[in-house]
Order: sequence, then structure tokens, then C-alpha cells
Amino acid sequence: MRSPLAVALAVVAAAGALAGCSSGSSGAPAAASSLASRAGDVTWNPCDGLTPAQVSRIAGTAMTEQTGTADQPRCTFTPVRKGGPAYDVSYLFFDGGLDAALASMGAAGRQLRPVEVPGADAARVAVKPRPSGILVTGFVQTGGVVQSVNAAQLAPYDQEQLVSSTTALLAALAKAAPQG
Repeated sequence: MRSPLAVALAVVAAAGALAGCSSGSSGAPAAASSLASRAGDVTWNPCDGLTPAQVSRIAGTAMTEQTGTADQPRCTFTPVRKGGPAYDVSYLFFDGGLDAALASMGAAGRQLRPVEVPGADAARVAVKPRPSGILVTGFVQTGGVVQSVNAAQLAPYDQEQLVSSTTALLAALAKAAPQG
């Protein structure tokens, strides 16, 4: 049986493939091609709707933000103090929907559990606790945008708190997601 983290990474890869992230090669479905061209025109970053203060409140500890550059955008929040959680956020445009992508994966897709996220069309999380640390991956879909959060924290950690903060971050992302 595959681990929830491996499943989460497979979902990201499958969603990227299904989204038609190429530049509209011949034979690509029209919807995927239109999404790919829209993705190339986006000057948006998930960090646009988040602040370090907001993520600090969600995480329960002071956070710093890294947004990368215009050529290599990034949306990462790391703890100011050693031992806190870290969050990395990404997104992709995807017409098929998160539920459809997961359903097509069979048993592997069912390892991600649904979570309630206000304003989202769908949301899922996978949790992988280990003695040395914990990984939580979450996905939230709003319209044709699927955003993901990868959260990590070294031991000692509070699993319930990290799952809760990841879910709250998914809600903040859903609220700030581009419309259209």
C-alpha cells in the first residue's frame, strides 16, 4: 500500500498531466489548451492572498514569507523560531476537478480524506506522521484552480494542530483564489 504522501505527490503529478500544462501541443483537448494558455498569462501567486501575519495566526507561531522572483515564483512560509511548522504552497489550473482526478486514481486517490473548506469545490488532506516529524499535504479546488499546501514539522509536533493549520491555510487560499 502506498503512503498518503506518495499518493499526494502522485495526485499533483496526475493533476499536472491532466491540466495540459504544455503550451497547447497538437492533439491536446481544447479545454486543456485554453487552461495552459491562461496559466502562462497569470501574474498571480498564492502568496498574493496571504500575509506572514495571517499565516502566523493560522500556525500559532511567527512565520516569515519567501515569494521568489517574477521568473521563479515561490510561496513558502517558514517559522521564525526553530521547531515550528513550515508550509509550501503551489497551484495549477485544472478543468477536470479534484474529485475527478482522485476518482480516476482508484484506491490511491481514496487515501486522501475529504475536509470541509468554506468556498471550496473540493478539498482533501493526507497525513504522514513519523517519529522524526510529520508531513501533511492538502489540496483545495476553487473553479479551475487547484492549490496545494505541503506542511512539515520536526518532532516534537502536534498532529492535530498541523492538520488544523493546514486546513485553515487551504481555506485562506480558497478565499483568495482568482475567479474565472
